[in-house]
Amino acid sequence: MNTIRNFYPDEIEALKVILRTVYKRIHLYQEQRNEHNEIQMREAIESTMPYLLLFKEHIPRYKRKYIELLENQAQLKTYDLIICFDRAIYELHARVKGGEFADLPWSKELRDLLNERQEPDQAHGMRKSTSAEAVSFLTSGLGVSKGTVEGTACIVNNRDNLHRVKKGDILVTPMSDPEFVSVAHLISGLITDRGGMVCHAAILAREFNLPCIVGCKNATVAIKDSDRIQMDAIAGIVVKVHK
Repeated sequence: MNTIRNFYPDEIEALKVILRTVYKRIHLYQEQRNEHNEIQMREAIESTMPYLLLFKEHIPRYKRKYIELLENQAQLKTYDLIICFDRAIYELHARVKGGEFADLPWSKELRDLLNERQEPDQAHGMRKSTSAEAVSFLTSGLGVSKGTVEGTACIVNNRDNLHRVKKGDILVTPMSDPEFVSVAHLISGLITDRGGMVCHAAILAREFNLPCIVGCKNATVAIKDSDRIQMDAIAGIVVKVHK
């Protein structure tokens, strides 16, 4: 235990820099899918492996498979690599957030580090725009996967309610997690209360080419279940369509 206490602070400081770089590389690749960006993304993910392997022993054995898959990333297609890496980081985050490492001096630092990628880079409050359409402003946030779409809002406050999602729905949730991959093929858009440019919802939306607005703060309150809504992920605005 003394060795761990003396060793981890330096590892965390190094990992902070590396993770910021990795998520920037993932974002760049998702915006411009070319060979050069893919190589840079893969190299960045590979640079995290010494740290993921260090923390691996603290994760339940059945959840270690994501890190183990990353050990052979050359065999993974880009989609699988991105989703697998994000899942590995999520499992580490969930373990720390759950208080499993509360007795260790680095637990709060690690939690803060992993939460960094879930916050917007800057304030993005937006005002209601004028329109000739019969719509009313509901909420705004950061557009992280561009596009516009109209559909029925489906409020999902936790993964246990994912079964409610129907084809064409716009999914509105506090924050997605890797389990949301199971409904990504059904939804036409994704809106979250929390998150930033490289949060899980943003990464998922870009992989499935879904319009996505994150960091709205009040989306799950301002938007009511079954509302007919329009989302403009370019401007980051959500409005209600009045029939």
